[in-house]
Amino acid sequence: MIKALVLGFLLAAGGFATAEDDAMAPQAETYLPGVALSQGITEITGVAISPLLGVSTVGAWHYWKCPAEARAGLPWYAQPWAWGTGFALLGLCFLKDTFGAATPGILKKPFDMVELFENKLSAAVASAAFVPLVANQMAVHFRAEHPAAIPVPDASLVAASFAGIDIAWVMVPVAVVAFLVVWLCSHAINVLIILSPFSTVDSLLKLARAALLASLGLVYFIAPWLAAILCVVIIAVAAWLAPAAMRLMIFGSRFAADILFPWIGKKGVSVERAHAFTLGRVAGLPSRTGGRVVLADDGTAVFRYRRACLLDERTIPLPEGLRKVERGLLSPSLVWQADGQTETVGVLLFLPRYRGHEEHLVRHLKFHGIRDHALARGFAAVRGWLRAVLRRGNRGVPVG
Repeated sequence: MIKALVLGFLLAAGGFATAEDDAMAPQAETYLPGVALSQGITEITGVAISPLLGVSTVGAWHYWKCPAEARAGLPWYAQPWAWGTGFALLGLCFLKDTFGAATPGILKKPFDMVELFENKLSAAVASAAFVPLVANQMAVHFRAEHPAAIPVPDASLVAASFAGIDIAWVMVPVAVVAFLVVWLCSHAINVLIILSPFSTVDSLLKLARAALLASLGLVYFIAPWLAAILCVVIIAVAAWLAPAAMRLMIFGSRFAADILFPWIGKKGVSVERAHAFTLGRVAGLPSRTGGRVVLADDGTAVFRYRRACLLDERTIPLPEGLRKVERGLLSPSLVWQADGQTETVGVLLFLPRYRGHEEHLVRHLKFHGIRDHALARGFAAVRGWLRAVLRRGNRGVPVG
């Protein structure tokens, strides 16, 4: 429902409309580079926040504004099969969010996980086939090959500034990087949704993202340059948060993949190099750092990870003390209790594929036992009570 409202607002306000191509409207006015830049930055940022909604909206807007005889030459995203498919998928998401709000969160999570991968696919398509087109349009305006529709002191000065330079070679990579950092932070909301057990929290997270997307359209309608400034601020904040968002994205993707495709994760599960993510700062590592729990040469359990997922491999020891594997509803975790203390702290979260392999983890990694999570204990108690009631109900009552 939120997406549908935002979509209607954007179509009405025209916040993400791009400049008309020459093939679409030969007599269209040519914008100043600054106006085209504001338009392109706003469009790329809005699509990064919600790729499927953004690309579908921009495509439908192009198709609607283009004369009927020129529509065959529109870009792929402006063809009815492209934005029509996008709107159909958005309709399914609308139904899921509408009816999912009244269902328990645990029943809605698989559909949220499907939407997580849909968001990844949409971003991949947008970054490879949509953002470069927008960046090239911005570069065309920067070249100032046509007279400017808005009066300037000397339009030739603009062209001379970029003489001999193909600005597209700079514009396209910068646009793609800006798109990716904003999308990473927006995608983190999808990950938080699958981790949240409450449908109300899911709705609030989606409402926050929709409000940001709608504000871009509103600000652009007021003043394009103001929208560009807002987008630059969003991109700068997203770049600062990108490392944390990247870790959250990797964690959420692997977690969701193990739940949606259990036959893949369960196949050949090995506790010798158990996949896990940090739950808090372990030896200075930030939360959700991915790695493996292995035995070192001296027989102690250690955590190995790669810096930035690609650089050199490093090893940190696990904290000394009482270390137990805790059974969870979806995946086990490693909890730690310092000597002489009663409080336990979560250290690592294993992937869902290791659920049911807690004893193997304890035995191989030389931990100190297994305990049940509080929620798991509650469900176990309810299950035991139901079994006892059913057994008593089926048991015959002796006569006299």
